[in-house]
Amino acid sequence: MEALAEYLKVFSESNRLAVLEALRDGPLNVSAVVGKTGLSQALVSKHLKLLTIAGVVLRRPEGNLVFYDVSDARVFDLLDRADTLLTATIRQQLDALVAAL
Repeated sequence: MEALAEYLKVFSESNRLAVLEALRDGPLNVSAVVGKTGLSQALVSKHLKLLTIAGVVLRRPEGNLVFYDVSDARVFDLLDRADTLLTATIRQQLDALVAAL
């Protein structure tokens, strides 16, 4: 359980999720991720490094550029399921609040 908790921490930062979302359609270099997210180059680089260390993202040098890609596309299934669960939970909470009024 501890290893799973550590792994899930990788997904607990909104800017990191934005970086992952930018990579959803395939490999990008830092500049392209910056363009897609609107985050600073320093922040994108920091999060790509953390995602790479965690094994969620792979780093591939090509000439003067480095491209980043998710190591396993199932990470997007995990994020999509979490988003669906969050939406359902919020809907239940709102329904309960309306019922209480």
